[in-house]
Formats: sequence, structure tokens, C-alpha cells
Amino acid sequence: MSNLVQRLQITAHPQLEKSLGYRGDSRWVAWRWEPDIDQLISSDGKTVGTGNNMAWLVFLQHDLVDPVVQEYNLGEGDRYWLLLDTETRNLYVGEGKTVQSLLEQPESLGLLACLDGGNADRQTGENWQQTLSQLTAKPVVRHLTNALPFGIAAALIGALGIGTGLWVVPAVQQKLAEKTAFISPISSGANCGLGGSDDFSAYIGSSSGNKELHLIGVYEANADHKNRDLSKSALAKPSERLEVKVERRNKPIILALSAYEPVQWNITAEPGAVIEKIIVNGYHNQTVSGVSGIPIEEHSYEETGDNLGDFIYKWGATPESSNTSSLVTKLEQKNSISLTSFQGCYRGKNFRIN
Repeated sequence: MSNLVQRLQITAHPQLEKSLGYRGDSRWVAWRWEPDIDQLISSDGKTVGTGNNMAWLVFLQHDLVDPVVQEYNLGEGDRYWLLLDTETRNLYVGEGKTVQSLLEQPESLGLLACLDGGNADRQTGENWQQTLSQLTAKPVVRHLTNALPFGIAAALIGALGIGTGLWVVPAVQQKLAEKTAFISPISSGANCGLGGSDDFSAYIGSSSGNKELHLIGVYEANADHKNRDLSKSALAKPSERLEVKVERRNKPIILALSAYEPVQWNITAEPGAVIEKIIVNGYHNQTVSGVSGIPIEEHSYEETGDNLGDFIYKWGATPESSNTSSLVTKLEQKNSISLTSFQGCYRGKNFRIN
């Protein structure tokens, strides 16, 4: 047990996260009650979404749960968050800032699971050793491991998918050729604000077709949320404004912008850049400034009652895991185009699409 989070003396039912409305695939997920809007919120370190209010209350008031969590006031305040390890089914409680920080540093949560006797971790390690032993018995793999240091050989085995019955080198070569001809839209000049996670996260996808889809996601633009309605005002503070510069000229683009907290998205389109439309997604109201004559689709729970999807601000460990994001899926389906790029961080300041 850690002093940062307290392990509860109960374990979670296998369907708890689904019952509470979480549909992601992260190992760790946390829930908190947002008293200002009477809404359950979930977070897994990559995305933030809304949950099932009624299921949350039923869970907290259960005879076995209530005595354990009563002191944390999980049904009325947002100071404490409930944290779930979906592999061991252990439940923890911790202060919001601590839990959010841990979610953004999964290696810390992995250590917590080990210290708490995470059988799943030990089993995973045993399975990996057994699988590796079987794979290295194959002649082609044995040749690889003899020629390379063990760590590099193991990484190659995982990367090439040897043992799956597929040989992926031609596909990899094709992808490399595509990347060479494809000018990256991601800029190293993105600025993530201090005080939250300053880790910049990005993904480059497909650029096929006659237009591109670019997504920028943050949780917030600053840490001051005392007056969330300020974002609706023309007098919004500069610290709440997030700058987006679009310089990409090779194809028309659809620009998607997503945030949980209210953000004023100030767009600068360089000469020659064509923005076909702008789609904003948020829990709280989002505003767009700096451009005119461009169709803007707003999907915010607070303003329209219908957010487009979750509030992703960090790409997953693999593209496959992140493409299960409801926002990415709905954007691709809505516009009949694959995602070209994603950029994001917890507290965003400025981004650029080259």
C-alpha cells in the first residue's frame, strides 16, 4: 500500500468499469464526481469521458462498498478519486491531483501493482519467458538471437511478429516508403503548459485521399476553472486561449479540436492553407476565433448536450489501442476519412500543423 493512494479492502466485479460507462482498454482507470455539473467523470490518462451516474450511486451505496468508501465522500465531492486496476481488480482511493499524476505515469502504477502483489504481472512475465523460449527454438529466430544482444533480439521478435504466421517486412518497407514521401504535419514547436503533464503526445496516420483530418486534443488550457463560463465571453483571459497555426498547404484539411475544460481556440491560417471545416468537441463550451467563413461544428455536452466522443489528449502505447477512442472513430466515420495526425497534451498552449 502507498501513502499516495489507499487500497480498499474490496475487489471490483469483472463488469464494474463497463457498468460505470468506461469503454476504453487501459489497465488503469479512475472515476470522480464533478459536483458543479452533477456528473460522473472517468479518466485513464489518455482520455476523459462521462460515466453512468445512476450506476455510480448504486455502487457507492451497496452494503459492502458503503462502509469502505464512506469517509471519502465519493458521491458528492471531487477531492478523492476511485482508481481501478483492471487486471488485479484491486480498488484504490487517492486525492485527485495524485491519481491524475499517476495515470499519466503508468510505470508508477505498475510499481504499485507489484508492491501490492499483482499476480497478473507475474503471470505476464512467466508467459513472456515461456513464449520467448518457444520462439527462439525456431531456426530463423535462433539465428537472430545469436547475432544480436538479447534485449535487441527480443525487441525484434516482438516488433516483427515472428510466430504469428505472418512475415511483415514487405509491409514495413512499404510504410517506410510512404513515410519518406509524406511530409509530417507534426511540429516540434508545440508548447504544453507547466503544472499539468508537459509530455507532448503525437501520432501520424494516413494521408491518402484528397483531404486530411487533423486532431488536436487537450484536457485544459490553464488550471484556473473557478469561472468556466468565462470562455463564452469575448473578454476571456489570454491564459485560457490556445493558439493553433495551420501552415499545411498540400491538401484541404478538416481540423478537429477537443478539450474537456472550456478553451478559446484561436486559429491562424497561413496563406495557401485551406481549412474545409472545423469540428470542436468538449465537455464544457468551446469557442473558435481568428478565422471567418469556415463552417464550425460544435459538439459540447454543456452547450449542445451532445459531445462527439471522449476527450483524448494523449496517444496510446500503440496506434491500435488509441484508435478505439470513440472520438477518433466518430471523426473518421463522420468524415469518411482516416485520421492524418493527432497532437495533444494535458495542458495545451500552442500547436502547429505544418
